[in-house]
Amino acid sequence: MGSNEQWLYRQGDLILGPVPTSAIIEKIAAHELDGRAEVQAMGSGVFRRLSDLDGFRVHLAKADVKKKVDLDAGATARARASRRNLLLAITGGALLVLAGAVVVVGNYLAVHTPGKSSDDLYADLISADAPTVTRARAATADDELVDYNPTGGKRPAAPPRDPATPRPVRDPGTPRSKPGEEDPDGMAMGQVDQAGINDVVKKYQKTLYPCLVKVARPGVLAKVPIEFSVASGKVTKLWIENPDYKTGELPDCLLKELEKWPFKEAQNASVQLSFNIGKKG
Repeated sequence: MGSNEQWLYRQGDLILGPVPTSAIIEKIAAHELDGRAEVQAMGSGVFRRLSDLDGFRVHLAKADVKKKVDLDAGATARARASRRNLLLAITGGALLVLAGAVVVVGNYLAVHTPGKSSDDLYADLISADAPTVTRARAATADDELVDYNPTGGKRPAAPPRDPATPRPVRDPGTPRSKPGEEDPDGMAMGQVDQAGINDVVKKYQKTLYPCLVKVARPGVLAKVPIEFSVASGKVTKLWIENPDYKTGELPDCLLKELEKWPFKEAQNASVQLSFNIGKKG
């Protein structure tokens, strides 16, 4: 079998060629022809299997070995990829579990850290100015506060007084209005237990912090002044004097907490309280 010898070969129902010996060897190496393929030397008139020709047996053996090596290498690569994917899945799952555990432990430690009360949790984020306690004021025509209460709406405005009509003068012998009534100036009457109300505000104002922290935004300092009315020892109305927070979740949350504050039944007042929200420094 010479290198210049020409060959015909069968491929399915087709007879192709003539091609040189080197082309047949290349097709064997590329697994296009195997030992069962039939070839014919030009001029012989007879097709024979490649496996029956001594000159092609070595090349058929090399092609078989290479094919097995390629198959083994592919199987090894697939096995490695499968193990790598499994390892990545296990690692990812472990990281998720660890992250969840960190969150749970962090929350637990934040609440149960020895020597640290719940009041300290918001110390760096929220502070409160000193409250101002006055008699419960009546509404005026120029009152711009939004009255937040469960039924909604605005604080009712008092009808404008005719400037030409003089204010009534109280007879010195006439007793002052009873608690809950209004004097001629439109102010709610009754003695204000300022010290007692201040004590309640000081003790319970931090129960409002979980509500306020919900509106905190990173890098933004906000001031949230509020005013609420205490009538017969209960908070009845709430006004938020920051236009950004007059509606939404904050008023609901604040009012819900304020209604729990234990004022004395005889206490009637208007309380102004201002909170500063934002990371210090």
